[in-house]
Amino acid sequence: MEIQNKLETVDFSQFKWRAFIPGDTIVEDFSVMKFSGRIEDIVPEHYFPATYTLQVITAGTCKVNINNKVNELSANSGYFTSPDFLLKRPEPSATTVEMYILSFSPKMAKELTSPFSLSQLAHVYMHPTWQMSERKTREMAHYMELIREMMEDKNRKAALYLLNSLIFCLSDCYEDEPTQAQIPRSEEITGQFLVLVDGNCHQHHSLDWYASKMCLTTRYVANTVKQTLGFTASSCIERALVQRAKVMLSASATPIQQIADRLGFQNQSHFGTFFKRHEGCSPKDFRMRNHRLM
Repeated sequence: MEIQNKLETVDFSQFKWRAFIPGDTIVEDFSVMKFSGRIEDIVPEHYFPATYTLQVITAGTCKVNINNKVNELSANSGYFTSPDFLLKRPEPSATTVEMYILSFSPKMAKELTSPFSLSQLAHVYMHPTWQMSERKTREMAHYMELIREMMEDKNRKAALYLLNSLIFCLSDCYEDEPTQAQIPRSEEITGQFLVLVDGNCHQHHSLDWYASKMCLTTRYVANTVKQTLGFTASSCIERALVQRAKVMLSASATPIQQIADRLGFQNQSHFGTFFKRHEGCSPKDFRMRNHRLM
């Protein structure tokens, strides 16, 4: 209940903030909330988010641990996360932060028009935090307020249009990104790998495929990602698959066999074995525990 008091726009019965908690997934296409407090009070010890998120900090300071890198952020800054990122709870602190948090599902992401090229997107994945002017902060916060209003009016089309505008607004924050010559080769490779996993994990589970698409050897990609992120390339692919499976199991009545097919598994049994290895329960049991959140 302590968390609920700090989330001004969240109705737990409608299942919004719980999208960020391990074992839970998002049911709605996207949600907007306003948070005030200590960020470590609401972040689990470590987890992979089920959605894409944009956080815009309007006041205060906080630390966020994204892919084993601690970032110190303050007013007029923000950060991005994807379902493939590893997030960890920061060290306890007396500092508080005020920020907007927007989350949107992988399904919604496919409907967006991205202003980023592949190399730019790879840079965003490797540098998911940004600084901006006070005016830009107000502009992004305003977009989030408008999106929330459209959601309350159940006007999904207008909300999607505003979300696209917000993404283009975000791209302005990366205008002064380093040139290709300035980006370390390891970051360039890892960023491109994460982008490919994000868009193809439901079809391709083998690291060999990603290495081939990048015109690199599997061993080289594996070593580079491990050295850059601190965890394996294969685990990135697997966690992305698990998160998509959890969304489909929780947010729909799609038969488990069809979910297995859509995620590229040979059969339902193979999918069940994979899911249980990661979540400690079968897809059916997971659905029974979480489907009530719809």
